[in-house]
Amino acid sequence: MADPQVRQALERLLELLGQEREAAQHLDMEGLQAIVADKEALLKGLVIAPEQVDGLEDLLKQIDHENRRNAFLLWTGLNWVRDLMGFFGKAAMPQVYGGSGQSRTLHQGGRLLSGKV
Repeated sequence: MADPQVRQALERLLELLGQEREAAQHLDMEGLQAIVADKEALLKGLVIAPEQVDGLEDLLKQIDHENRRNAFLLWTGLNWVRDLMGFFGKAAMPQVYGGSGQSRTLHQGGRLLSGKV
């Protein structure tokens, strides 16, 4: 039989996962950090024996699903930021002619530094 305190803690964890997703979608970093701190504190105090989760399989599956959704959202956002940083960091390298008449690539500091964004 499921322990009522464990059920309450897991329901709170599911609620925090939903809040975490909302904060991430709205780019609310202060709110996200507060939610993550609450989630960490909840998980530190949550010690569950196998017999305490009998009947909570559906709730545990929901928690797993929401946790994976949040992880994918944050991972995708991180990759998007990395791609943007790569784009802005790429050098704008126009082709120019050197003193010998051969074309060469002009190396500059990058799109942001060169002003050619």
